[in-house]
Amino acid sequence: MLVPLDGSPLAEVALFEALALAKLPASEVILLQVLPPTENGLRDGEDAGLDGERRKAVALRYLNGICSGPAWRNVRTQVVVGVGRPAETILDFADQHNVERIVMATHGHTGLGRWVFGSVADKVLRAADRTIVVVYAGRPPV
Repeated sequence: MLVPLDGSPLAEVALFEALALAKLPASEVILLQVLPPTENGLRDGEDAGLDGERRKAVALRYLNGICSGPAWRNVRTQVVVGVGRPAETILDFADQHNVERIVMATHGHTGLGRWVFGSVADKVLRAADRTIVVVYAGRPPV
């Protein structure tokens, strides 16, 4: 299963569900962080040399830190850092690696909030052709 993370506590809410699902036989959890392309005109998938390598190193340290926690001790894990637009990169990775399930958190924005902020979870949910587990990480709607 694939768990996309962006480094925020909100995204990490999906980790609880992923841990529960990781108890299924033959499960592997792939933690993926997608870094946006740098702002100096580079295309998706390219980085700015040392700056890009530094960003990737920080992301890998973050993902490996999660996997080293006691709750993950008996879970098969893999960490991956990608560069690109988050929703597209998540979907491409899932296709290329035959991921059966994507587990991710969402703010739960609707209407104008989703339009203004965009929603990676919403884009993945609408475009994916596999099981998506969306974990609501916001306050209950009023």
